[in-house]
Amino acid sequence: MFDDEKQLLNSDGAVEKQLRPHHEQLGRATRFRRRTVTVLLSLAALAFVFVAPALLPRAPSTSDTDDLQSSAGGLIDLTRLFFNALSTDHLRTNLEYYTSGTHAAGANKTQAAHTLEYFKKQGIDAEIVEYFPWLNRPLSQRVAVFNSTTHEVLFEALLREDAIPGDPASVDPNNLAPFHAYSADGNVTGQLVYANYGSNDDFNALEQAGISVNDAVVIVRYGKVHSSVKVHAAELAGARGVLIYSDPKDDGYTKGKDYPVGPWRPESSIRRDSVLLHRIHPGDPLTPGYPSTKNSQRIDPDNAVNLCRIPSLPLSYRDALPLLSAIQSHGVAASNISSSWVGGLTSKVIEYWTGPSTLEVNLENRVEYRTVAIQNVVGRIKGWEDPGQAVIIGNHRDAWSSGASDPSSGSAVLLELARVFSELGKLGWRPRRTIILGSWDAAEYGLIGSTEWVEENIDWLRASAVAYVNVGAAVGGNAFAVTASPVFQNLLYAVTKQVPYPHSNETVYDVWLRQSLATSLDADASAKSRPAISPFELNGDTIAFAMHAGISSVDMGFVGSAGAQHSNFDSFKRMVSFVDPDMQLHLAIAQVWGLLAIRLADDPVLDLCPMCYAKDIRHIIRQFEKQMRLRRSASVADSVDMSTAKKLRRLHAAQRQLETNARIVEHDKRHLRSAYGEECQMTGRRRHASCLALRASINDRVSKLEQHFIDPDGVPGHEWYKHALIGPGPWTDASFQAFPGLAAALDTGDKGIVRQREKSIADIIYEAAWFLREV
Repeated sequence: MFDDEKQLLNSDGAVEKQLRPHHEQLGRATRFRRRTVTVLLSLAALAFVFVAPALLPRAPSTSDTDDLQSSAGGLIDLTRLFFNALSTDHLRTNLEYYTSGTHAAGANKTQAAHTLEYFKKQGIDAEIVEYFPWLNRPLSQRVAVFNSTTHEVLFEALLREDAIPGDPASVDPNNLAPFHAYSADGNVTGQLVYANYGSNDDFNALEQAGISVNDAVVIVRYGKVHSSVKVHAAELAGARGVLIYSDPKDDGYTKGKDYPVGPWRPESSIRRDSVLLHRIHPGDPLTPGYPSTKNSQRIDPDNAVNLCRIPSLPLSYRDALPLLSAIQSHGVAASNISSSWVGGLTSKVIEYWTGPSTLEVNLENRVEYRTVAIQNVVGRIKGWEDPGQAVIIGNHRDAWSSGASDPSSGSAVLLELARVFSELGKLGWRPRRTIILGSWDAAEYGLIGSTEWVEENIDWLRASAVAYVNVGAAVGGNAFAVTASPVFQNLLYAVTKQVPYPHSNETVYDVWLRQSLATSLDADASAKSRPAISPFELNGDTIAFAMHAGISSVDMGFVGSAGAQHSNFDSFKRMVSFVDPDMQLHLAIAQVWGLLAIRLADDPVLDLCPMCYAKDIRHIIRQFEKQMRLRRSASVADSVDMSTAKKLRRLHAAQRQLETNARIVEHDKRHLRSAYGEECQMTGRRRHASCLALRASINDRVSKLEQHFIDPDGVPGHEWYKHALIGPGPWTDASFQAFPGLAAALDTGDKGIVRQREKSIADIIYEAAWFLREV
């Protein structure tokens, strides 16, 4: 956090008490403290207008008119200027730099320094912020199949990726051995059992089929659920170790030609990953809930709750093939469990069986753990009117390899946005609110960099952050995908309608809509004919902002050809050969990301939509009720009074109140526009002050609504997660679920806990509703 922001946060509330005593009657003390900062900023804005008009950024001079298009009011057409300033040449250069070598967490200090200097070169105030998490590095690994009677080794995995002629990333001497971040050190031996994707449902299916994984080494394929879920589920089932391989059915030759002939995963490709239990909490496992600064107190690793305790390793399907052959005709045919258990190696004359094998498998995973310095790079473009209010845009910088798609495409775009914002500044533009640029380290290990930064700056964030906009893997394919808080719905639609989709006469919105409707299973969503905005998932740097701090957040990018993720083949050569040869997808995401940041930082009245949130809550209540009815039919929680499942009356009533009060915000926006105008440009001081106060109130309500869904006690069993409406819960493996605390209560079968949990969530929604009434 920068010094002037710390001073702002430490200001006392005397002015608030003098000007708005009635607020003490409207909300909690915590809400009162949050509004103090907003009022102080409103006073600062008034002083700025009356005392220092000469300090306002000047419009560009007439010599710039060839590059600018003026509106009737004389304001520059900022969107056109921004689009024209973006350069595919700069994007390509940035991507070439970031993909010039492997840059794993804590081992990319040169790139951190480059990012810092690039920001500074653009005139952006920037600094490196270090944290000191506990990380592991690979020492030695082995996977072997042997006869336990004769001790003959029948197969030993290569555990390496092939060199690709003409692709220097595949032969980088700094490439990492295949391993999992936060995997347990160990050497285990057992019979082999195949468990499909390794979800909780998959292990339940094995149990129902009479197959035990106790003391076994389990082999599963990547996909469907997070790697940590696979390992943890196997651990709970009694397995000794886990092997996770990439099956061609998911991202290999069954999808198309594999690399280097096409974009899909080749036979030697190994996908590294993290097995940190994000569902418990992301970030440094030894500093749960607080930042891992150099002198932070650390818990004993044996007491860390988000670590798996059995070893695991990633495999290529070339190495997995002999292992699956060893269990063929043993146990139960996978197709007898479900056709979804059959992968793509059937073309290699392999049948998928559960095992257990008669042969033994040895899994050795030797890793070294130590405290490692990681480096976030944080830049700031100070706002001219509301400098204490900030829009944060971010991308993680670390990668398992050169990481062309994940994350270097996003890093390349972040630098280009820094350059273009600087160019706009030379023409006289400054954002109304501050823009923070974050280049996070150690995300691949467990969202470490962003999580530690949020934990250290959480008070400032809750007082000052308007929104967080993340782009991790900016370009991995040609399908636009978004996960976001519902308040962004209208703004996302508006922005994507302005951005051309590459090599077409359509906009990003048009293509997003068509792709969304083609894959939607939600008839309601299809009827609305609007693109789908997905709920948050368990991986992404938005998690700490949205789920822990309550900052409205967006994560987006172009997805699709994921056939090289986390392998040595996610390279610059593959990117420009098959994914984005002319950098037009990079340009498109730069336009979306940058325009969204500009709108959030510069709009006088934030185009955030509480009504969209209220309607979305109505939808998720109904979806949750359907889930409960399905679980009732499956005889789950029979002891609970299932009238609760038929109708969550308290939640419905709270939602209706939220929707009613969201209309008040819409009314206030209309009144502001008709009575004053959004810019509050009038001569009368009293009317000017009234306009500024109303505008500040609207912006405060729409940007801070998310925080009112935060439960200080957290989600039961996942207390780091504070969001009451969405979070990790017992009914999902891969993504967050609605009302996780209520879902957990239903699984207890205790009617009292269910009623209490529903009332608690309803009270939080009511509190958010009353917050929207404050003017």
